Amino acid sequence: MQNYNFLTVEMSRKSCAFNLHVNDPNNTLRILSMFFVDRKIPIDNLHMHRYKSGEAMVIIHCSIEKDRIGRTVELLENLPGIVELEKLQGK
Repeated sequence: MQNYNFLTVEMSRKSCAFNLHVNDPNNTLRILSMFFVDRKIPIDNLHMHRYKSGEAMVIIHCSIEKDRIGRTVELLENLPGIVELEKLQGK
């Protein structure tokens, strides 16, 4: 008779939104999408409003592990094309 011990890992994800002011929206969206794919962070929603100046406001809604939020913000702030970043967290 074999004994099996099953370990269950539960990852708690938190709803999070990033409000980004970007320049060169086409290239920056490509960079952002690769960033989220590489870090395995699924995007729930993405909204973009492009200004006449050529810049844009991008709002990304996603679910992310609580302990990864801070590092993700740091890395996003350093991406080319990101002018300003505001993090919004759900309760």
